[in-house]
Amino acid sequence: MASLRQLVVKGLPCTRPLGLRAARIVSVRSQSTSAAVNATETDKPATSKKPEVKKSNRRQAPQLNSKLRDISLQIRRTIDENSDNISESTEILEEGLSYLRDIQHAEGIKEETIYSLFQPLLVSLLEKTENSDGSKGLSELLDIFMRYNVAHAYHFTRVAVHELKTNNDKALAYQEVLRLWVKYLEYTKTSTNKLNTRLYNVFRKSNYNTHDLRNLVFYAFVQSCILQGVKYDFKDAIKLLQSDDLPEIFQIRRTIVGQGLIQDLRQDFDSFTRDLDKINLESLDPNGTFVLNKINTYASHKDVNALNRIYNQVQDASKKNDVPIHESTLIRFMSAFYECGQHESVFSVFQSMIQSGIEKPSVSSWDFVIRSMGHPSHIEKFNESQKNEITNNIERMIETIEASGSAITAKTLSVIVGSFANLNRFDKVDYYLEKYTSGNNKLPVIFTTKNNILIGLLLNNNVKVAEKKLKEFMEDCSDYVPSSTTMNSFINFYAKNSNFKAVEGISNFMKQNSIPTDVGTFTILTDVFFKLHRERGLVPDVTKLLQSFSETAGNLVDINEVTIATIIDGLVKDGINLDAARALFSHLKTNKVSPQTFTSMIKGELDHGSIINAEALFQRYISNIRNDARIWNLMINSLIVKNENLALDYFRKFKEQTRCEPNFFTFYFLITHFLKRGQKKTVQYLIDELAKSDLKDLGNELPKILKVLSQNYDIPENLLHQISK
Repeated sequence: MASLRQLVVKGLPCTRPLGLRAARIVSVRSQSTSAAVNATETDKPATSKKPEVKKSNRRQAPQLNSKLRDISLQIRRTIDENSDNISESTEILEEGLSYLRDIQHAEGIKEETIYSLFQPLLVSLLEKTENSDGSKGLSELLDIFMRYNVAHAYHFTRVAVHELKTNNDKALAYQEVLRLWVKYLEYTKTSTNKLNTRLYNVFRKSNYNTHDLRNLVFYAFVQSCILQGVKYDFKDAIKLLQSDDLPEIFQIRRTIVGQGLIQDLRQDFDSFTRDLDKINLESLDPNGTFVLNKINTYASHKDVNALNRIYNQVQDASKKNDVPIHESTLIRFMSAFYECGQHESVFSVFQSMIQSGIEKPSVSSWDFVIRSMGHPSHIEKFNESQKNEITNNIERMIETIEASGSAITAKTLSVIVGSFANLNRFDKVDYYLEKYTSGNNKLPVIFTTKNNILIGLLLNNNVKVAEKKLKEFMEDCSDYVPSSTTMNSFINFYAKNSNFKAVEGISNFMKQNSIPTDVGTFTILTDVFFKLHRERGLVPDVTKLLQSFSETAGNLVDINEVTIATIIDGLVKDGINLDAARALFSHLKTNKVSPQTFTSMIKGELDHGSIINAEALFQRYISNIRNDARIWNLMINSLIVKNENLALDYFRKFKEQTRCEPNFFTFYFLITHFLKRGQKKTVQYLIDELAKSDLKDLGNELPKILKVLSQNYDIPENLLHQISK
């Protein structure tokens, strides 16, 4: 058996592709087609005039090359009519591809056209081969796909799934999956085709996800390490996957369940889950690049659950391996939690920093704590007494910073000023500006400080003072230009007060002063655009709106699917303007709609709109995009506060379908809800269902809840044993 490090570092040679066969069948057919075309042209009368045809503004779909069409139809018929004769279908396919590659340049056939047209044919042939010839036939077929540059990551995934499903020697199966991955990497490096990760509709019926192959390879790599007694090192895994990020256990489970492998691999997967947690803990460097990359990824995706997971893992690894967590790492965590709006977590990380022995945190650490304490989302529900307490706490922190010998910087001053401005304590703003910008240790008042003052004034409805201050700052000879965020605060204030003329004035001001617009600007302007049209009884033109955004943004913001999804997300949040969100979403229907856009709309409809609309969107999502636990949990968790029976109905449907399974989040949402409602019978039903599900991962909170419930509820023995570990 080949060593794992050889697989990771050196790679393996590809299997020798099959030789070319003569393209006699296709070429004869193509010649006859060509002759027919020439004959038609010769027979035309010399004096005949073409009738005038009025030009249509509608864009005409490009015509398919006749030879390409004929060949693809011939291959389709052969595959459909020869269910039992795979070799003949394979031969015709190879002849057709060989001929097309010979004539492609002369005929002007685009690479994408051949590639896309052939994907349904290749999938059909793969399925038939899988059911008849097994692994050998699939491997040979994959070689043909690679030879003619039409192979896709999906094809490699199907071969890997077949190997894991049918090979009883799991050690050998894992080695074959790793060999397949090396072959895929070689193919992607040498292939001129860059379409091999595109998600075609024909792949959706098998619940294919673009990360499936990578997830299976990582699973096979870890299992091979365990079986061969080789110490797992995540650095080897990163090198193998050629990625700075490694898949999570839940992502691997989603692939295994989605590809129908859970029954074949259940025992192995359970041990994989236990072993991976253990070896990850042993090999994890709390301050390494792997951890830092994870933090950045989760922060950019606003994935709070994943961020909490990696934070807990880092703490556990630090204790187990006796490696202290550096302050710089903890600052990265605070920054990430701040970006995700998790201010309590920022305080928690800072507290753990103090407890770990860092007696004098740097100013950068204090900055995040002070910034979180005065953040609008943290203080919005506080009364005056609570706000005064926060003010006192911030002042004590400033005293602590000074006592530690750390110097207050211009950036820290901007944070202090911003927090006091948000708390509407402009007496403190004036005091600290005077203290730190005069005398021997004079600090500059940077643009961020001025922006924070303006934002704080607007937050506390002091728009007249804000307008006066803006003018003052623009005329103070500092070349001050307000930020996009500051201007968005002005626009948002005027929009909420239906002062649309002022909104237009701010938009013009931004253009005149070259202040860039961002997604936040476009979200507010979309809201205004729809409200104005509704006021005037007009139908909004979404195309015109997006076109105006593109013209305004220039090269600064790309008005694409991702941008529109973000705008939709902003519009559905708190039910700001669901009608506008629906119109934008409807505009996207003809294009590829991302999962993010779908989930934003589903959540918006569930929380602020129509449950019927949400159900229709949910059905489209699981049918056309992805059928995973996350979307089912979104439906159940949102429905449960509005319609308990419907939420339970979705829970039952979730259990009955086979592509994914309820996870500990599902049971946590349901059990905690019905506990609060005092519905003992339903809670017992859910406990029984949890015991039947045989979940290996119950999360952190569910076991605690179940231990408390064991005094008054019947906890099945297998579940009782699991929570007592």
